[in-house]
Amino acid sequence: MSDSTLQLPRILCLHGVGSNADVLFLQTRALRDKLSSSFRFVFANGPFFCEAGPNILPVYGGAEPFRRWLRWSASHRVLKPQFHIETIRRCLEDAMTEDDEAGATGPWIGFLGFSQGARLSASLLYETQRRQSLRDADESVRGYEGEDVETKLWSQDWKFAVFFSGPAPLIALSPGLEDIPLQSPTELDVSYKEPDKLDPTDKVFIDRPNLHVIGLQDEWVSSQRTLCYKYCLEASRTLIEWEGDHRIPIEPEQVELIAQHMIAMAEMKTEPK
Repeated sequence: MSDSTLQLPRILCLHGVGSNADVLFLQTRALRDKLSSSFRFVFANGPFFCEAGPNILPVYGGAEPFRRWLRWSASHRVLKPQFHIETIRRCLEDAMTEDDEAGATGPWIGFLGFSQGARLSASLLYETQRRQSLRDADESVRGYEGEDVETKLWSQDWKFAVFFSGPAPLIALSPGLEDIPLQSPTELDVSYKEPDKLDPTDKVFIDRPNLHVIGLQDEWVSSQRTLCYKYCLEASRTLIEWEGDHRIPIEPEQVELIAQHMIAMAEMKTEPK
């Protein structure tokens, strides 16, 4: 039987810490069902193996191996930023290429992330607009992949992102950004434990459409609101708060609302800066 989603716009989905693509696939089942005729969801695995993350066990026991994008334990090896970010990029591009080889042809238009994956998704969306601003000004773009190097990830027109339980701060995905309040990938990801100590005011902001879904019973709600209010322009952001904890909603009312906003964001035009 043919796959009816092959030509749909594609959303790259990033799992939380101590999780994996299969777990996120299950966590998003209600939303995927609702949007099955609107988007094709593609799930990437983080590059680094680790122990199970918060709230993963016992529900997803047997879904090993679990993975991560960033360091969240002192036991996790510190890698050079270039190696760390390039490893992440290649993981994302592997998932994208695998989907191309499966016959999918739709444009890559958005990110969807949960928890640490949402934090990375926000960082990716910010880096996308930062690079586009440089290109619009006819300036060189220097990334860890090289200077003015076209890659599969960075050559797409990413339009929006959805952040489920996404904490601050953003991660520096390119070198030479020391004057911008971004966290180095060498640092521990303690965003779910401690408040963001960086001040992005007037220096870092996401201006592409973004949707934040935050459970009011989530113990890390403060950091998630920081991502929304401090790192995203008011005109670009939408916030949905619901009576839940650290998970992706499956309740019909919330799923319907999220789906409506995702469709609306996909239809928005991103104006060059």
